[in-house]
Amino acid sequence: MIKYKYKIIVLMFGIFIILLNLTGCSKNEESNDEIKIFEINNTEEILSKKDEDEVLVKKHYMILNPPEDLIELKELLENYIKEHPVDEEMKVPEGKTRAFDISFYRESEDLPRDWQPDESYMNTDRLEHHKNDLIAYIIWSDAKPPKEYNVYDKNKNGQINKRLRFIEDQLVK
Repeated sequence: MIKYKYKIIVLMFGIFIILLNLTGCSKNEESNDEIKIFEINNTEEILSKKDEDEVLVKKHYMILNPPEDLIELKELLENYIKEHPVDEEMKVPEGKTRAFDISFYRESEDLPRDWQPDESYMNTDRLEHHKNDLIAYIIWSDAKPPKEYNVYDKNKNGQINKRLRFIEDQLVK
């Protein structure tokens, strides 16, 4: 009888350990505090009209665990754009200039890391609906190459607590 209870206790303990291990393995690998930036799939836009001299490229990225300090956030974006230059990816017809509008969003309950645009009949969910989670953007063009960085500290409701604007490395008031 005692051996039987002992075996049940060992079996239950083993199952408990296995379940804990499986739970730990299934936990999202990006849930730590590591900062990660990636492009949000299916959101790139290239806008151009025949009679205009400019092609607008809009790209959207998500930042997991963005820094709270706005200067650190700006430096993170600056380094990311240097390491992943979007202006080298796109070629335009001769005579046209390129303008870039690169947006960065934080992860939230409304905008999870696996978010995708939804254009279904009864439900529309586009990035325009997630401005509360927009925490930075960069704009520049071939005609006006200095990059303008705008970084935001927002509360959970999307209200701006603080905003910093830079032209390249110069803070603009």
